[in-house]
Amino acid sequence: MKVLHVCSKKAVPMLNIIKLYQRELKKHGIRCDANTTGEVKGNYDVIHGHYSLTKPVIKACLRARTQGIPFIIHHHGSDVRRITEHGPKRLPPHHNLIGAMIRRGADVTLLSTPDLHEWVEGLYLANPVDLQRFRPMEREKNGRVLIFGSFVSKKALLPLLKDDEEYDMLNWGVDMDMPNNVRKIPFRPNKKLPELFNRYEKMIGPLVDPVSLGRLEAMACGLDTYTNFPKKYEVYYGFENPDHAKEPRKFVEKYHSPSKIIDVLLSIYHDISRR
Repeated sequence: MKVLHVCSKKAVPMLNIIKLYQRELKKHGIRCDANTTGEVKGNYDVIHGHYSLTKPVIKACLRARTQGIPFIIHHHGSDVRRITEHGPKRLPPHHNLIGAMIRRGADVTLLSTPDLHEWVEGLYLANPVDLQRFRPMEREKNGRVLIFGSFVSKKALLPLLKDDEEYDMLNWGVDMDMPNNVRKIPFRPNKKLPELFNRYEKMIGPLVDPVSLGRLEAMACGLDTYTNFPKKYEVYYGFENPDHAKEPRKFVEKYHSPSKIIDVLLSIYHDISRR
């Protein structure tokens, strides 16, 4: 079987997930190619597009339809709803129309986080975490708490801060006046995140995204993380809550290990390629 994954070249997290898919699928004898142009050159059994609002994925979807190739659209969050300081809101009408058009042309719609079920119909497929890259390392801890991710609302973050704790806030370009016990640290590229995470024992993750990939990667490094995870989504985790995971890495191994997720993905690929 040959599978083509398509996403934007700017989508670093998705590109990393695709690399992980490639590594794991190879173990099952599946050839998995990837491109960021939407060009479909060669014969493929399945085309798997990540994030619906990019030209490469739209182009690949149209090409799949004209060539009769099974197509999967994989939604990753902001191509379904937008996050604001007042909570998740609908996308602009033209973005909704694009997403709806691609879903109509898709054989399967996959959703990478549980909250997306509230906006569109699809099958939840947990994001895999690279447990080889993101793992506990012997590093000296700095005694501070990491604040990681985009925070739309300062109002949501401030109540979580404690006077007797010191915080490092990864600077995402958001200009916020923070208390004196919060210092900004420079942005880190993804390849440096394992080293960064291993300098900390605790992290406040994105308060606007229930299960962001960065939060899961930090948990795989052994960090206790908090994101104000909604109780209604615990059903996706056997009624466990990642905010209260006693052993964060084991939680990720249980619900986000690549091998388990690849088994589900393989079943989907074989099913739609036989239709």
